[in-house]
This record gives sequence, C-alpha cells and structure tokens, in this order.
Amino acid sequence: MEFLSPDRALLTDITALPGAAEAASVIVAAIARGSRIVIHGDFDADGITASALLKIGLERFGADAAFHIPDRFEDGYGLSASGVEACAAMGAGLVITVDCGMTALHETAELMEMGITVVITDHHQPSGELPDAAALVSPVLAPENSPHSDLSGAGVAWMVLSEIGRLLERKPEEVEDLLQLAAVGTVCDVVNLTGSNRIIVREGLRLLRSRPLPGLSALASSASVELSGTNSSDLAFFLGPRLNACGRVGHASEAVNLLLAADIESAGELVLPVVRNDRKRRKFDSAVREAAMAMAGRLDSPRCLILDGEGWHKGVVGITASRLADRFGVPSVLLSVENGVAQGSARSVPGISIHALLEQIQEESGILDRFGGHPMAAGLSLDSSLVPELRSRLEALLIGPEWDGLLGPVLYVDGRLEGGWMTLETVRALERLEPFGEGNREPIWIARGVRALNWRAVGKRKDHLSCLLRIGERDIRAIGFGLAGRQSLFGGPLDIAFTLAEDRWRGDGSVQLQLKDVRRQRPVERS
Repeated sequence: MEFLSPDRALLTDITALPGAAEAASVIVAAIARGSRIVIHGDFDADGITASALLKIGLERFGADAAFHIPDRFEDGYGLSASGVEACAAMGAGLVITVDCGMTALHETAELMEMGITVVITDHHQPSGELPDAAALVSPVLAPENSPHSDLSGAGVAWMVLSEIGRLLERKPEEVEDLLQLAAVGTVCDVVNLTGSNRIIVREGLRLLRSRPLPGLSALASSASVELSGTNSSDLAFFLGPRLNACGRVGHASEAVNLLLAADIESAGELVLPVVRNDRKRRKFDSAVREAAMAMAGRLDSPRCLILDGEGWHKGVVGITASRLADRFGVPSVLLSVENGVAQGSARSVPGISIHALLEQIQEESGILDRFGGHPMAAGLSLDSSLVPELRSRLEALLIGPEWDGLLGPVLYVDGRLEGGWMTLETVRALERLEPFGEGNREPIWIARGVRALNWRAVGKRKDHLSCLLRIGERDIRAIGFGLAGRQSLFGGPLDIAFTLAEDRWRGDGSVQLQLKDVRRQRPVERS
C-alpha cells in the first residue's frame, strides 16, 4: 500500500538529504542581506527545470535572483571559468549551482576567493575530492537506503527550496506548484522513479493536469499534448525533448525563459524559439541516427558500441546513443569528431554503470580529457586518435562472462494477458502503479496466437504500424512505433508483446495495444 499511496511527508525529511539543511540556511541568510543570487544551471531538461523552479521560488520568497546557463559548445558542461566570469559580472553575492558543480573544485575556490558564497546542489558522481563550498547538497552522499538517494538535479533543487520556505515560515503551498518542473526534470533525467522521485513525479503530474504553469501549458500545446490526461511518457517523449533541443542546437536559456513565463500570453511567444530549436534538432538527429545505425548494423554481436563521425552534431549524439543502447542492449558511446577532438555522450543498460567503466579506464590510462555523469549516462571528450584505444579498453572490461546476462537486447514481459482482460477497467487498475519510468517500468504483457485482420504503415516516414488484431474472441486496435518492418510476419498467427492503454486519440473509452515486439507464434515450451 505504501507504493500505491506514497506518503507526501517523505519530501519534508530534509535530514536524509546531505547538505540540504546547511544550504537552506546559507540561502536564507543571503536573502536577508539582499544579496544577488545567481543560479548556475545546466543545459539539459533537468538543469533547465531546476534553474527555473529555483528562480521562481526564490523570487516568491523575496530574493533578488537571476540565472546563468552555459553554452554547450562554447563553455562545456558545468561550472567553468566562463561561468565564474559570468556570475561575477552579474553581481552575484551567492552562486547556487543546480544539476552541476560536484567536480568544480577550482571554480568554486575562485568564486569563494572573490568573496562570492557558493552553494552546490548536484546529483552527479564526484571525482574524488569535494569542492570546498559553503554548503554542498548531494543525494550521492546519502546512505543507500535513503529515500532521496536517486534524486535528480531538479528534485534536489525543489527539496532545498522547500526547506528555505520552512525556515522563512512560509506556507508550503507557495512552492507546491513548482513540483511540476521537478517532475519534468526527474523523468527526463532517467533516474529511478522510486522513493522521493515517485512522489515528486506523482504530485507534479497531478498539478500539471489541474493547474499547469503557463510555460508548461504552452509547451504541451506545441506538442499537441492534452494535459488533463498527461502521464510520465508525455514528459519523457514530448515535453522533455523540446526543452533539451534548446541546449542541443540553440541555447538553454530560451527554454528557461519559457518556463519562467508569468502568463499564457507571454508563454505563447516564448515557446516559438523552443519549437524552432526542436525542428532543427529533429533534422540533425535524423542524419546522425541513420549514419550510426548503419555503422552499428555492420558489427557482429558487439558487447559495446563506440562510434565516431566527422561533422556529427554534438548536440544530438546523446539521443542516438540512447537509441543504440536500447536497440542493441549494450553500453553505447557516440562521439562527434572536430579538429582532432572527439566529444560526445555515453548511455548504458540496466546493471552496468557506464560512469564506473569510464572511471576505471581513466584511472588505468588517463586517455580522457574529461568525463562525468552517473551510472546510466555520461559525457566525455578525448583526442580523436585515442578513440580506438577507448574502444578496445571498454571491450576488454566487458569481455567476462559475468556481463553475459546484462548484454544484448532483451524484452522483459510481466505476464500473459487474455483478450477478456483488455478493458478500460484493467487500464485504470494499472494506472495506480504510475508514474512509470526507470526503476518502475510499465508492465509489458504477452498474447499468443494472435491474428492480424488488417494492417498498414503509418507516420511521415511510414515506419510505424497500425493494425486490427483478433485476440481470442475480441478485435482490438494496436499501434507499433517503429515496427512497420514487421509486416511480413502478419500472414499467420503471432505472439505479441505490448502495453495496454486507453485510446485517447479516439476518445470513446476503447483501449489500444501499444506493441513492443512481434514474432511468429512459437510453441509453448513445457518443462
């Protein structure tokens, strides 16, 4: 019952988040002094939402707050020398990092020497020594059994903001609506949706459905998402990518400005550059994806993928790395090569920490110019001539039989679902398990002996599959994204893997299967 009805009070347990109480005290003192507070964020959806929610919240508490987001290509990740210069130029008396700062030892020291107080809030892995800040908030430093150990950058920011409100004796309702932003950042950063994260996303979705912030409302409209029925998948596949697009092909400040919109009219204007960036991102993404998938398809049973290409847009390589990891079931690294430097992103599969692997490689060889991240995702750069060595070292680390059960494309199913159970009542029962995401995957079902009554390829590229299936005595519609190539199987009985959902497009209370995989029917193995 605790999982189905999590206790909201868990979010008030600030003692379980190392450094949060100290950080809140430092920030409250800065507000009292009238110091200018500069929020230094990151350029992905997690950092964008964390920056926006903290700025909105601090201003509600009477603070003089501003934000700075580095440029992905000019400045690189995190608090850098250019970030120090920018924060100082903005007249910062206090700098708060969100979703970054854990490895910024030199930069933190430089700001403190300039008389600028630094509070670091981050959820990434440290590089050993911790920066000497006035306060450092990190779920990574929490005990393993802490409910806050998997918080995203936006989740950390909201927890600190909530504690600031408590110290200032403000009503919790003053920042409750900002859980919407924390929910978006949490889902998009692919952290486990358990413990505090489950509550943040659950509560954030509830608020998003009933009284959305203007910026999120405009963002959803641009993606044709109906907020009254939105779920975690909508955040992951429609809202999040549009925010990320700004940091990838434009500037992340455009996304922050949208989320800061005070009313729906201004949000309607501020969403336009976000939409333009998303269109550009799709174009660049398509080119990189086609090239990388072709290269990977020529490899024979790889245990990891390290692919590089001249001219690949650096802003979209992380997207394709995620697709490669999903498609081939192996840790995947995608690198854009320019002027002798290979820079890119790594994505992993459950059970294998790509950050730990890169850390070991760096300790043994020192070939990486920089790297950072967390178990499922990392960024890195190195001399392009060293890419073959990186590939051979990563392959060597994954060669042992202990990895066999974690490598390769695997689709895990939760059970068999008969046609009679494919009802709206079943959909509503499954919705009680939401929000779905990393650490709490949506149940996948299997049905055997299915007959396809009709089918066709749909979508702009005709790569999706729409069909009508007969399951037992029931006819039911299904959609399979990216499965148009499976039409050749539809001449006989099938085994299908799917999730169950309400058909929101038709809006008539019917259900629809969302196909995950299709194969010709196989005989049931009996022991």
